[in-house]
Amino acid sequence: MEKIKILKSTDKKYPLKLLEIKDYPKELYVIGNEKLLNKKSIAIVGSRDCTNYGAKYAERFAEQISKENICIVSGMAIGIDTCAHIGALKEKGNTIAVLGCGFNHIYPEENTELFNKIIENKGCVISEYPPETEADLSKFPLRNRIISALSMGVLVVEAKHRSGSTVTAKYAKEQEKKVFCIPGNIDLKTSVGTNRLIQAGAKLVVCAEDILAEYGFPVKIDETEQEVIVENEYADVYNVLTYMPTNINIIAKKCKLDISKVSQKLLMMEIKGYIKSMPGNEYVRL
Repeated sequence: MEKIKILKSTDKKYPLKLLEIKDYPKELYVIGNEKLLNKKSIAIVGSRDCTNYGAKYAERFAEQISKENICIVSGMAIGIDTCAHIGALKEKGNTIAVLGCGFNHIYPEENTELFNKIIENKGCVISEYPPETEADLSKFPLRNRIISALSMGVLVVEAKHRSGSTVTAKYAKEQEKKVFCIPGNIDLKTSVGTNRLIQAGAKLVVCAEDILAEYGFPVKIDETEQEVIVENEYADVYNVLTYMPTNINIIAKKCKLDISKVSQKLLMMEIKGYIKSMPGNEYVRL
């Protein structure tokens, strides 16, 4: 592990943006490029139990925002946070991970590799807790004030009701930062928090340009995707599918086909890499 640096609130390198909040950490433990802490940043947060839809757009927004030399801040949790960090790294952009534990107890453990990749790619990982501090879920909502404070604004991709991500949005509002939300399927628990934030005044966004325009970036982002061409025999079923899970019964009904026939087509499309099966006989596009 790289050497841990300690930035006290009286140090010149301590991020000025944190000093603007009343409960700023008196010291920060830092690994990696501490210069990022004073760079223009956008936070991207969301549900740990994210959908394919949420994962796709967290990564895409992070990647596109990174193209404008804006740092991506998140909490290195599984789900949306992980996708945000990965999106920034794909564009060779900078990213900051804010931990709710000490460096000797990376949480979640499965993100240890992501932790290393962030450091290897000149990113930054910080914590207000000493290295020996173990993961304690009660600490995680509190660290969200740091995520929002380091950022110009916060994008919530998916969030359950009263989740950690809605806490981050609350901190952002208290800090007079802008809150953005990607709208979600009203049938899903992971959309309740985001959709309610939109009702409460968060800006609904459908592309990264919607966020960048708020900060005076006159950019035009190419939102086109490479078209997936499937064989004609599978087109009817494929066209029913989206990036949100769809049950096989609904697919069969919309295609006016027997379940057995739909099941055969779905199996072949999954083998070919067009789609992915989900729990509960549901399917999504890839």
